[in-house]
Amino acid sequence: MKILVAHNRYRIRGGEDSVFESECRMLEDAGHKVVRYEKTNADIHDNGGLAAKISLAIRTIWNQRTFREVRELIRREKPDVVHCHNTFPLISPSIYYAAAREGVPVVQTLHNYRLTCLNGYLFRGGRICESCLGRSPLRGVCRRCYRGSLSQSVTLAAMLIVHRLLGTWRRKVTRYIALTEFAREKFIQAGLPASKIVVKPNAVAATIPTATNITTQAACEKRHAKSEGGPAAHVIYLGRLSPEKGVDVLLRAWALLCNGIPRHPCCLSIVGSGPEDESLRALASSLGIVDSVRFLGPLPREDALRELAVAQLLVLPSRCYEQFSTTVLEAMSNGVPALVSDSVSQSTIVEDGVTGRLFPSGDPAALASSLRSLLADTAELRRMGTAARAAFETSDCRPDRNLARLLAIYASCGATPST
Repeated sequence: MKILVAHNRYRIRGGEDSVFESECRMLEDAGHKVVRYEKTNADIHDNGGLAAKISLAIRTIWNQRTFREVRELIRREKPDVVHCHNTFPLISPSIYYAAAREGVPVVQTLHNYRLTCLNGYLFRGGRICESCLGRSPLRGVCRRCYRGSLSQSVTLAAMLIVHRLLGTWRRKVTRYIALTEFAREKFIQAGLPASKIVVKPNAVAATIPTATNITTQAACEKRHAKSEGGPAAHVIYLGRLSPEKGVDVLLRAWALLCNGIPRHPCCLSIVGSGPEDESLRALASSLGIVDSVRFLGPLPREDALRELAVAQLLVLPSRCYEQFSTTVLEAMSNGVPALVSDSVSQSTIVEDGVTGRLFPSGDPAALASSLRSLLADTAELRRMGTAARAAFETSDCRPDRNLARLLAIYASCGATPST
């Protein structure tokens, strides 16, 4: 089968970029032909003049260049299906019309909630917000929900409203892929046709790094004294450093955990970057926990996996609905249990008390209590890690099972998989 896969990359690399790359690789490894159509937000110049901003706004609603390029690409490559990941802002919904004009079905993966929420997270003011779910996005404009910018919020809202009026979301996309049943229900509430939405989780390779990162363990053991039961525990967070991710909650919980214990025998590693990077470092300093917290910044995937492989526990403290956490899957595939907030529990395969634990979102005291009990019981952590690995092995997140699901979705659009 030949698949044209389209994606607008983010300026700061995120999970959607990783999923785009991994799905392309998964298809190619199975012998399918993948044709990539990519744009990147790195090409957007924030200091552009008024004319540049107006041009970007127009292209966000309808990019004529995309329409022309994709039609030419389809004519040349003759793909069986067009699979879109992120189209905002440089590709635009014009890609759907280009595919329709050439008679090729379109699959759209719903990585976030941007078709119903300007910031894409159903999150505002530090909490879950569903004000625009199934309604006009004008509330989001008044609240400047996209990056705190009135002009950018207007542009995004205009794109949503124009294409709702044109019937783009209902008529020009053949099949939508929601990552969880929970997300599917939200998109149905938002007005997408239920008959067009199928569920397929992201795929994660069950890969344990071949070279264990001894440096991480050595650094932890050197920086902190060993606990009576053995080596220092290593807790890790991997992800974007932005308000909805709740990393500040994790730091406050960590301070409660370490409070009154000089040279606390645990190490917290934070892997990632984002708009809260500096403020989170300042918070760690003000809380007096800089000696037990390492900000590692963004790491290449293999290096991040090595950090993950030597951790005893992954923490995902998000305040928002996560669409689907590949980080949790990568932890489980490496036999690492996860401690996740109840806001994101619907988007993971974590089973409370079996493959990990849940805690109330936004509650540092509850998170500290869960950390304290888990880190004090290494046998429980090992048991959960073993169960997490087993749960991953039987899930549809394994590449072989996930590929079969993806090809079945393509086939349901009229594209016939080839062997």
